[in-house]
Amino acid sequence: MGEKKVFGVLMFVMVYGLAVTRLSYGQIPATCNGDEKLLSYCGLYLINNVANPSSDCCNGASDAFKRAMAVPNGQGIRDICNCLRVAGSNLHFHPDKLVSLPIACHIQLSFSMELCVSGP
Repeated sequence: MGEKKVFGVLMFVMVYGLAVTRLSYGQIPATCNGDEKLLSYCGLYLINNVANPSSDCCNGASDAFKRAMAVPNGQGIRDICNCLRVAGSNLHFHPDKLVSLPIACHIQLSFSMELCVSGP
């Protein structure tokens, strides 16, 4: 009987922890229009709560980066980099995790993620 209670409490704590640490759309800055999935699904990875990004995170990141690279004249890249700098600061993302995200998700970029995150 005691084991069931301990297991129940443990499950509650785990679910509550995920609910609290997953970013809601309301926490995402307006500068990140269209990049909500990347930031929301990658939140646990980017704040250093998990060692590897989830498949949802990688899918959201892949979509956001592809969309950014498809915009002519580099404006999409500038927009996503601005989003990541603002969101990263506001949401306490680790810069090294932002830089490593494309590598961890096996995403090929046409720009330097390090320059993107640190700025010109």
